[in-house]
Amino acid sequence: MNNEYFTIQQASEGIWGAISVPGSGSLGNAAIIDLGDLTVVVDTTNLPHSGALLRHTAEQLTNKPVRYVVNTHFHGDHVNGNQEFMKSEFISTVWTRDLLSGMGEVNIDLMQQNIQKLITSLNHVRSQQRDPHMLTEIDYDLSVQRALYDAIPSLRRVIPTLTFEDKLVIQGTKRTIEVLSYGGGHSLSDAVVYVPEEKTLIAGDLISTKTIPVMPYGNPYAWIRILKRIQKDLKVDTVVPGHGDVSNADRITDVIRFLEETIAYVSKAVTSGKSESYWLEQGVLKGYEDWHLPQYFRWNFRWLFNSMLVQNNR
Repeated sequence: MNNEYFTIQQASEGIWGAISVPGSGSLGNAAIIDLGDLTVVVDTTNLPHSGALLRHTAEQLTNKPVRYVVNTHFHGDHVNGNQEFMKSEFISTVWTRDLLSGMGEVNIDLMQQNIQKLITSLNHVRSQQRDPHMLTEIDYDLSVQRALYDAIPSLRRVIPTLTFEDKLVIQGTKRTIEVLSYGGGHSLSDAVVYVPEEKTLIAGDLISTKTIPVMPYGNPYAWIRILKRIQKDLKVDTVVPGHGDVSNADRITDVIRFLEETIAYVSKAVTSGKSESYWLEQGVLKGYEDWHLPQYFRWNFRWLFNSMLVQNNR
């Protein structure tokens, strides 16, 4: 079942996480759910090729074709494998569908230019690094970006056809899924999939395991509110996160703490009078240095710092 792109981790009865192998190019996790009479896949990874392996794995594990694919949000590492599921029906929030639809056809040149810029920027950050963990993580990231660069000419945008606003329920013969959205936190519109019988949450990028959450263009304040609401409303024993290993409900608390501490840290930086570059030189927020994707803490910091400066100058 395992391959170069993901390892299969059983989350609970009838539910598996397809957990991305670092540096492989798949980047985002996916999940496979056996509802008894039908199979659901949540998110489709970052590459068509890993998406094809995901579909094949889902069919092997459940002995059924994939009836539904849920896209938790519109980011490429969760939807780029969609084109390998053309016999399935796609589900997302109304807003995620609109975002994907509004992006139009894949612009190969522009997308490759953007990835080339990211590769250049990662190489620049790498050249200034001494920390072995950071170097390893940047190297993983570089290999992911190169894999995506090569896949772009074959990418096709697939737009969900079934949409919902707050809640969509699919009842199977063995278990039920609730596809839920409390608005946008990580992205402009985030959905999660909850399986009440197994107390299992497939969280998209609202929750990660020991991985720096990516904040730019999201809303960290709303993100915290969403996670607190999940804690209040849902009984969760097991979490399949958007990045990192299958884990338990403690990961929800980890992400809340990370977001709150980052907001407090950047707020202090903005009022300190010291420059953005001074703060960037301080590195990753203390306590999170060993998390995956530490190179994205800079991006989080820069985005939040500038957002807060604008707010303060109004």
